[in-house]
Amino acid sequence: MTDPRLAPWRAQGGAVCDALGRPLVGLGLWVGRLTSWLGLAIILAVLTTVTLNALGINEIANWGSPDVLLFGTAITINSVTELQWHLFGLLTLFGGTYALHSDTHVRVDLFYQRLSPRGRAVVDILGHLIMLIPFCLLIAWLSKHFVTMSYMSGEKSNYGGLVDRYLIKAMLPTGLVFLALGALGQIFENLACLFDPARTPERLKDHEIASLAGLAPQSSKTQDTAAHETAGTTAPKDQADGSHDDAR
Repeated sequence: MTDPRLAPWRAQGGAVCDALGRPLVGLGLWVGRLTSWLGLAIILAVLTTVTLNALGINEIANWGSPDVLLFGTAITINSVTELQWHLFGLLTLFGGTYALHSDTHVRVDLFYQRLSPRGRAVVDILGHLIMLIPFCLLIAWLSKHFVTMSYMSGEKSNYGGLVDRYLIKAMLPTGLVFLALGALGQIFENLACLFDPARTPERLKDHEIASLAGLAPQSSKTQDTAAHETAGTTAPKDQADGSHDDAR
């Protein structure tokens, strides 16, 4: 809820940025959740490969014609083996957007966790604008020729595996564009936080692990409780000492 003491232009700026960032972040989260199911497909492909290898079966099905997307005219043990690599590539490329939004990606951090939510928002904005988004768009642009050459040459496996390799290669620029869009959504979210602190995303707020690691100071209530507990433990000792003196 917006603070009524906030200047109108800041409240409006926060609302606009939040409205722009929410769909982009939601798209990244939806794609990440969808691609998470590829983990099951990878497990199934691995089990199929192991089983076929144990049984000594090379060809699962051969329909001659017409060609089927990715598989061509047959499904072989090499097809299933290469499918593992393709599915893992998709999981990595599109799962990165979900990791970014859930703040579970690898972060080499010395100061970030100690910053306030507004400080974290500034760091994320600068990092996304200067490094992440330019990198994603540059690699996506450079890989366009990589995909075009694969399509024009009809590139396929040399070992009787999958065909239409341009499809998996096209996932590289596509995944990076999704990551750039997700980063843009986070920029709008962070700007909304700077305009209106009440719109601070959960990932920018203090983490519970910070207090467990001793990075966050104890609240006054916690300190008072600790003081009472300390007094409670020392009181019996004092009383015991007094009783001992009386007895003497």
